[in-house]
Amino acid sequence: MENKFIHTIKSCWLCLKFPFLYPRNRFTGRHQVGVLAGITSKLHQNSIQNVSVTGELEKTRKNCYHKTLTFFDINVILVGNDKLIISNKTDTKEQDLKYITWSDDRFEILGIDLVFSMMGTPVIKVLVQPKDKNDKTNYGFGWRTVKLITDKRKNFWYRVIKWIDSEILDRILFIPTWNELDAMPIGWRKAFGIQMCKDIKAQLKKDHYLYKYRIMQIKEKWGELCWYDAGGSRNLHDIIQKYEALSYETCIECGKPATKISGGWICPYCDEHFPEHEHIYQEMRDSHWVPVNEDAADYQTIKMPEEKNETPEKSK
Repeated sequence: MENKFIHTIKSCWLCLKFPFLYPRNRFTGRHQVGVLAGITSKLHQNSIQNVSVTGELEKTRKNCYHKTLTFFDINVILVGNDKLIISNKTDTKEQDLKYITWSDDRFEILGIDLVFSMMGTPVIKVLVQPKDKNDKTNYGFGWRTVKLITDKRKNFWYRVIKWIDSEILDRILFIPTWNELDAMPIGWRKAFGIQMCKDIKAQLKKDHYLYKYRIMQIKEKWGELCWYDAGGSRNLHDIIQKYEALSYETCIECGKPATKISGGWICPYCDEHFPEHEHIYQEMRDSHWVPVNEDAADYQTIKMPEEKNETPEKSK
């Protein structure tokens, strides 16, 4: 495995040469170092209580529904047909139920109930029923998260330290310890990773889009390179599609021309790196991929069922 320091040096060089390889937050497009992420995460957990709110369709009308709930020192009160008041000793928040029920006055709110998600987050379910008793539609509902402050002092320092981390340190400590190309399987990186970046950079320069272009994700799927981005011209996408097609013919382990495509977890391999425990899905013949199951008898790698010595008697 490559030394982390050496890999950081390589990542810095690649990010300077190809700005779109610089790791960024997928949603904000900003560089994210997160030096103080551990501290802010701890302060957030100790100063905020998340309470989720969603709706649930009641198909049978019950006799009694909760209008108020109390848990973890948190009180929830249903007010009328359109509002929840969620409070603790420190904070109070109002939740407009129109965002939960997509309200256009078609529902009657019957009450509220409490469940817990798999992560242990409390979830307030707003129990509703269509006003039209003949309405049999299986409705879906919105989902909102209410953040209640549980400790004002810790929450204050959480917001201060988070601002310092994101607005100051993230802008100064810009050294990338990894780059977007790390997500590409090693064989494809060796075979055409840098050349693909050169071609993309050349096209982005022509499009005057070099510093605006963003990679969203690079991965392997169904034995082929998947390069997801945000924006770019038709010519750029033609370049990406060319290399995505090339990946299907390139060994994912070493970058040599692929001779087999494995079944199960579909990946292209050369003869040297084809996994012994895998059966062949396709094989290269005369510069064409041929599905092996069409001609399985020619290949010893496909285990055929053994024939029984005894011939079954014909039914009388």
